[in-house]
Amino acid sequence: MGIWSVLDIEPTDDLSIIKRAYARKLKTTRPDQDPEGYQRLREAFEQAKDISHSGDLNPPQDRAFIDVVKAEYNEPVSQQQVLNQVDEIVTLLLADVTAGFERLYTCLSDGPLENIHAREMFSHFLAEELGKREGVTRSMLINVAAMMGWEIENFRPEGISADQLWAIYAQTENTEASQYWDSLVNKPEKSMQEYERFELLSLEGKKLPFMARLIPGYVGKLRQTVEEISAYHPVLLERVNPQLLKTLSGLRLELDWSTAFFIVFWGMAIAIGIRHDEHPLRDMSIIICVLLVCTWCKSELQRKFRHSQHVVAIYETLLSLLILGVFAKIFSGLYGQLHFMYDDPGRGPALFGMLAAFVLFLIWAICPRYWRWYNLISNSLTAFVTFPWQQAKKTGVIWRIVICAVMLFLYSWLVTWAVA
Repeated sequence: MGIWSVLDIEPTDDLSIIKRAYARKLKTTRPDQDPEGYQRLREAFEQAKDISHSGDLNPPQDRAFIDVVKAEYNEPVSQQQVLNQVDEIVTLLLADVTAGFERLYTCLSDGPLENIHAREMFSHFLAEELGKREGVTRSMLINVAAMMGWEIENFRPEGISADQLWAIYAQTENTEASQYWDSLVNKPEKSMQEYERFELLSLEGKKLPFMARLIPGYVGKLRQTVEEISAYHPVLLERVNPQLLKTLSGLRLELDWSTAFFIVFWGMAIAIGIRHDEHPLRDMSIIICVLLVCTWCKSELQRKFRHSQHVVAIYETLLSLLILGVFAKIFSGLYGQLHFMYDDPGRGPALFGMLAAFVLFLIWAICPRYWRWYNLISNSLTAFVTFPWQQAKKTGVIWRIVICAVMLFLYSWLVTWAVA
């Protein structure tokens, strides 16, 4: 019986035909059911691959094929012996990774695993065992694959079946998920808030207190943890409190540090700026509406209509026109203070147009390239409104205190000048 008879094909140097024949025969010849037949098939496949590279369809290897196969089976390897080695190595890998890899290297280098049939059987049983044991990590899989010659990064893995690889990947995901959950449970120096957040996360039926929503960053960290679990460890979702998931999905507003700073800073700036105003309630309402329209309403609209940019463009255009109108009103009041220009009141609109064109040119020159003509004004005002928070986020306590004090003085003075 020659190699072509074992593969059940005519002599050929086409590697694709050889691989298809090998795959077809492999479905009915498994190492755990017919080790001798599998050995013959494997030997035939290896020699056929050599022939495909050399182009010689009648090599000496073909004539000596039966003798090679018989020589391999003069000293058969016990299946139980291979299973014992696999169990020992996997157990050692899970207990001590370094010792386990040393033992695996020793088994692959010496002893009966130098036999091709024994090595194939060992590879098969090792993959099966890794897919059953808990505690297998991704780095462990990569190192074992490198030592065993498994091509696990390809679309079609080699040296290991797709089902075996999928089972090992499932174990690695379970291991990583357990390690992540343990890091939440056994976090060192856990504060009281962190302990309460973990109880909300893990205890079924526990509700999120209303006052907890008013603590800056409290709900945000809970949401971040749930999003990490959903994205990277979905097997842990069954451990997460379903009441919390329902609450977070229906929560419209949550207080984070940026919102808290925004409320405190602008509240103080408005209070200081309108302290001598004749119509404080009216002017305060106008300023708050402008701030909300430029920040919260704009971000919510961009989030809800992120797939419909035309709606966002229309909103930003209307917002820019509204802001331009507000500044025109402020400029008209400022122009009215200039008594020496009363002799030519028609000069005011021309001066405002020139000033607006100059400011828009400066904004266009320094703004990011993804800004468009219709949102130059709205984006500029949004950046101006949120600039204090961008500076307050920088490191250094002294810097934060100084910059916040200076900006509070400047912004309150601008509010006073605008409403005067």
